[in-house]
Amino acid sequence: MSVHDVNIRKAETADVPALAHVWNDSWHAGHAHLQPEAARYRDLPYFEARVGSNIGRMIVAEEGEDVVGFSGWEGDGIGQLFVLPSHFGKQVAPRLLATVEAILKSEGYEHIWLHCAEGNDRARRFYEKHGWSVTRTFDYEIGTHKGPMPDRAWHLEKDI
Repeated sequence: MSVHDVNIRKAETADVPALAHVWNDSWHAGHAHLQPEAARYRDLPYFEARVGSNIGRMIVAEEGEDVVGFSGWEGDGIGQLFVLPSHFGKQVAPRLLATVEAILKSEGYEHIWLHCAEGNDRARRFYEKHGWSVTRTFDYEIGTHKGPMPDRAWHLEKDI
C-alpha cells in the first residue's frame, strides 16, 4: 500500500459499522494494556453505540472499499484519530491528521487541541513528530459499558 492508495472522504452513516470496527481494534491495540479493566467493558458493541453520534464531523480513510481509519472533531478539538493496527506506520494517520487540521484551519481555528491517553507513547511520539506539544496531564473518566472509569490523559496543542 502506498499513501496514494488511500482516499480521505467525509464519513457517512453507512460507514458506522466499519468505523466501530476500526475504533475497537485501534483502541484495544493502543490502550488496552494501559486500562485493562476498562478494556473488558469497551467491546465492539460499545463503540458501535458511540461512533455514529458525530458522523457529520468525521472523515474516513479508505483503501479500496475498506475503511482503514477515521478522525472526528468538535469545535477546535480533535476527538478521535484511529487507524487499524494493520495500517500503523503506513501513512494513513498522517493523512488523516493533516486533513482534519486543514478542516479546522478552514473553519477559522488557529490553535487546536487533542487528548492522548497517558502512557500511549507511540501515539504521543506520532503527534509530537507532527508539531503537537503536551501542555498538561489531567484526570478524566473513560466511558465503558460498566460506567465511567478513572483515567489520565495528555492534553496536546498545536498552532495551525
